[in-house]
Amino acid sequence: MWNKIKKLFQSTAFNVFLIVALAGLVLWFTLKDDGEQVLEIISRVNVWGVVLLIGLMMFERLMLGWGLMYECRQTHPRYTLWQGFQNAYTSGLFCNITPGASGGQVAQGYLFKKQGIPVSHSVGILWLDFIVYQSVMTVYVLILILLKFHYFYANYSQFFLIVLLGFAVSSGIIVFLWMLATSPRFYTWLTTTGINIGAKLHIVKDREATLANLDKQLTAFAKEIVVLRTHKKMIALLALENAGRLTIYYSIPYFCALALNIPVTPSMLLNIIALSSFVAMINAFLPMPGSAGGTEATFILMFSTIFGKVDATSIMLLWRLVTFYQTLIIGGIVFLYAKTRPNVPISTEEEHLPRTYAPEAMQEIENQTEGEDKL
Repeated sequence: MWNKIKKLFQSTAFNVFLIVALAGLVLWFTLKDDGEQVLEIISRVNVWGVVLLIGLMMFERLMLGWGLMYECRQTHPRYTLWQGFQNAYTSGLFCNITPGASGGQVAQGYLFKKQGIPVSHSVGILWLDFIVYQSVMTVYVLILILLKFHYFYANYSQFFLIVLLGFAVSSGIIVFLWMLATSPRFYTWLTTTGINIGAKLHIVKDREATLANLDKQLTAFAKEIVVLRTHKKMIALLALENAGRLTIYYSIPYFCALALNIPVTPSMLLNIIALSSFVAMINAFLPMPGSAGGTEATFILMFSTIFGKVDATSIMLLWRLVTFYQTLIIGGIVFLYAKTRPNVPISTEEEHLPRTYAPEAMQEIENQTEGEDKL
């Protein structure tokens, strides 16, 4: 029975249906009392404002594509911005249609291979991209929490503990990985006592397979930490790229309000950015594809305190259109285009070339490998 349910949730068609069904259910609940007022506000939307909003979100994907291109070009100089853009939209598409955004990196790995990046390199690129993004997001949200703690705790006490919990989970992931890679004592405890406890609780089904997978992932992660330490200029640029992307994404509700002719002032921008980041933190607990249903409800509940329920619902509809459904539509088109393109051949030299960005990184990885062999 469980296998059937698991297989059902792995179906793209079912996940798309679930997204539409949950969004429709939330839409019905939000419009059943205030439908006429919301539709009246939507009818006043500035069409060029919507075009600019979609353009802004496409630019956000272009920034991610640039980051991927920049990483790839260190060892594959022929990798283009257009290829990076395709990969960025593919990531967004599959994150949105898979439970817990679990399919994004898998789809990226598939597309990287078609674009001539060997698996041994694409795994490292995706690890590095994840480390930088997760670290930047953690710092970004921490700054927002510190700046707005008293205000939001006073006005959103019913949500703020969930926000803090979401932040703890998000930051805990990166802290956990750093501890695994840099603390032999913690690694030893996890691979012995930790996994044994998981096996007794039936969380870990195959102890040996879990250990093998952990070692494989940890080796890849440890190598990316070497890259982090030895190529600071690239990491700084990637951090700026991610900070820019987060700023664009979190500020979209502000520009949605402008497009809908709902009164907003520049002084409200920081509060809106903070609220958007808090919605994202809460959504980390929602396992449904695209966090469908929960995202819409959370957005309305939190933004109603600033705009009122009718205006918040109107903003949510436009916000969800330009951030989520736009990614589904354009991402689907981009992925189908990329999928039909001829495979870029991977040369034997490129396939076996170590994916490093600086000579000192290569030396440190070799020293690290020699140390592991001695152990």
